Amino acid sequence: MIQSVKRPIGVTIIAILTIIGGILLCFGGISVLTLGVFFASVPISSIISEQQQQQLQPEIQNEAELQALTQFLSGIGIVIGAIVLAVGIGYLVVSYGLLKGKGWAWTVTVILTIIAIVIQIISVVSSSMFNASFSADMNALVSGIISHIIALAINGVILYYLYRPHVKTYFGKSKLPTTMPR
Repeated sequence: MIQSVKRPIGVTIIAILTIIGGILLCFGGISVLTLGVFFASVPISSIISEQQQQQLQPEIQNEAELQALTQFLSGIGIVIGAIVLAVGIGYLVVSYGLLKGKGWAWTVTVILTIIAIVIQIISVVSSSMFNASFSADMNALVSGIISHIIALAINGVILYYLYRPHVKTYFGKSKLPTTMPR
């Protein structure tokens, strides 16, 4: 007898957040990709004015150097845009797997959540050291640390939740108990 497990509400919430993140990443990736393609295809002289070209003259010897720099930066934009778009599509695929209770989606979400926790820890330490070394505004430093800590807490709760027995059961990572524990 096969028992079906109802999707936990927390999984639905995580999937919705993943969908939102995926959509935002897709839009961001498409935007950066489009800008990269635009700047790669348009001559730089048609973008900047004569006055701006004269101001750049001491740094850049001729238009060919400026065009080469624009092409290089456009290429970087295209690569970054393509990567962000691919990650956004990946998020959408994972959200589908979360909603359908696929075991691979649970595994990918756990891995991505652990990576996000590590990045948040590194980010809070490095940003606080960087800001402290430049005598940055104390309010900006504190608010930055608080936002990192909130993101860290959210990822911690998601990771904890994914390891709950009923959630693991939904994803086929553990079996339903045949008898009730006493």
